[in-house]
This record gives sequence, structure tokens and C-alpha cells, in this order.
Amino acid sequence: MSIRLFGYQDKILLLQHGSTELLALAQRRGAQLHKLLSGTSIFEQDLHKPHGRLHHNDWLKLLQNCQQQLNSPELPYLLGNALLNNHYISLCQSLQYAQNLHQALAQLYYFRHQLFPCFYARLSQQQHCIIIEFKPALGLASQQAFMLTAVISLLLGLVKQQLGTVAGISLQLQQAASHQLQHQLHWGVDVSFNRSLDCISIPLALWQQVFTDANTLKFNAARRTCRQLNHVLSKQRALPESICRLQHRALPQLLNQDQVAAELGLSSSSLKRQLNQHNTNFATLLDEVRRDAARQLLQQGHYSNRQLALKLGYSDEHNFRRAFKRWTGLIPSSFKGMFNFN
Repeated sequence: MSIRLFGYQDKILLLQHGSTELLALAQRRGAQLHKLLSGTSIFEQDLHKPHGRLHHNDWLKLLQNCQQQLNSPELPYLLGNALLNNHYISLCQSLQYAQNLHQALAQLYYFRHQLFPCFYARLSQQQHCIIIEFKPALGLASQQAFMLTAVISLLLGLVKQQLGTVAGISLQLQQAASHQLQHQLHWGVDVSFNRSLDCISIPLALWQQVFTDANTLKFNAARRTCRQLNHVLSKQRALPESICRLQHRALPQLLNQDQVAAELGLSSSSLKRQLNQHNTNFATLLDEVRRDAARQLLQQGHYSNRQLALKLGYSDEHNFRRAFKRWTGLIPSSFKGMFNFN
């Protein structure tokens, strides 16, 4: 199935896959529906349509309205839990009927455009754990922490439900430690703050452990429904994510802006204009790709600065070291020790 690009004005989000749950949670805490919908293109009658949709600008506005009307720091945690236990969302049903965490997360990632198109993930393996790094697929501004909290809450809720424990799981977050108490209360895992990435570490021992509610027939039935929904809500990816993926595959070669535009079926001027709408630019994304690739290489093995420079397309190791210090404030050898989860 071909994957096309989406932007803030494309109606690719289903109201029944997050918005109605968020509104219900907010209303139970005293918020008024007409104020929650203020500034969006959503009408109250839209909330009852099975395939009613909204675009990302509306979603971000809903989140903003909820935060302005309510002093409710537990809202993103409750949203993640509400999504996980929604019996009308086939994707969430399939997660609970999966054989194990590996199958559940593969399912969630493949159909994530039906629930969380604003994030994508990069996986890597260390000796005793799987590292899942969360990346925003498009600009989420001040709502990124809210959405990331909801995503992590759904994942940890799934682990707790099906495996009965989150022992050994840890998190690293870019955000400050202001929500440390809330995270500990709702998640019950070790969390490190002020880090250079958002990621979760899951022990390999939990990866293949059989789920309590594993059911092959029900999982396959839910997956078929997800596939049918793809006819209504086709796979789509945001432009920044698509560019980063192209550049990752091209390394150590570097694609210029014209080459990337051609790969995506855009003109160079259109590519630049659309990136401006995401509050980013081509050079920033390329820098991000190199940073992420360097970090992953350092987690996976022992490379000299010269080897890393070659793998990332730098002309010499001095330029790589200077870039790495700018990204992390550290030299490569110091950085590796900070991100050892074992």
C-alpha cells in the first residue's frame, strides 16, 4: 500500500480514536463541551459519526483547550488508559489479544496511522533490552509532552495488564523533572529527565512472554478490521518523518534537497514551503538524522571517531566531533556510558 504525505490540514485523525475519549474525560472534570470545541472546525454532531475525522490543527487545539480549562495533570495518563481499553478501537483490541509484546508493538507500529500518526519509533537492541525511541512525526509544539505521556501510558498499561509487571522497564525523557511525581505515581518505572532523547527500555525477558489474554482468533479478527479501516483511512506519513527516513537509508551518502523532493514527488520550492509549515527546514532535519544515527551507532558497538565520521558522511573526524559536542555537550566516548541501560 502506498504511503502519502499528510500535513496539519489533512483530516486523517478519527474522532472516535482519541478525541471523543479526551472530551469525555475533560467533561467529567467540569469542562464545557462548547468551550473545548472552541477554535476548531469540529461540531458537536460530528462526534457521533463513526468515521468522523479531524485534522492535526484541530487535535492540537483540543489539547490546548483542555489544558487551559482544566488543572488536570493526570489527563494524558487517563487518555492513554482510555484508548487501551476502548472496545470500539480495533487496533487497541488487537494489542490485548496479541501473543506477546513483540507482536503487539509490531501491530501498533504498522497501524499507528489509525491512532498515533504524530509519532514514530526507532528500535535498537542492547545486550539485555530493546530500546524504543519516540520521534515526533511532525511539529507538536507545546503539546508534545502531553501526547508522549499518553503514548507511554498506553504501552505501560498494556504491559501491566498482560504481563502483570513493569519490572526492569525504564524511561529517558527530554522534559524536565517537574512531572516526576506524576510519572512515578502512574507508571511505576524508573524515569530519567533532561536527556537528549525520549525512549523506553524493555527487558528482552518481557519481549516474548505470552500475554494473559493472548487469543490468535480474536487477534486475527481485530487485525482484519484494522486492514478494512485502511480503505477509509489510508497509510500516511508526515513530511519531516519521510525526509528523515530517506536520509537514514541513504547514509553515509547525503541526499540534497532537490533529490529528496524528487523522491517525494514534490518540487524543491514546495518541499521548502511545507517544511516551513512544520517550523523546520532541510538542514535541521539532516542534522537530526546524523545525530540520531550517531547515537544509535554508539549504543550498538565500539566505533572510533573516524569510523563514525565515515558512516555519517562527514569529511573528517574533527567535523564529526564538533557536531557531536554541539548535539550532546559531550564527546562520543562519554556519551556512550550515559545511555547504557544494561
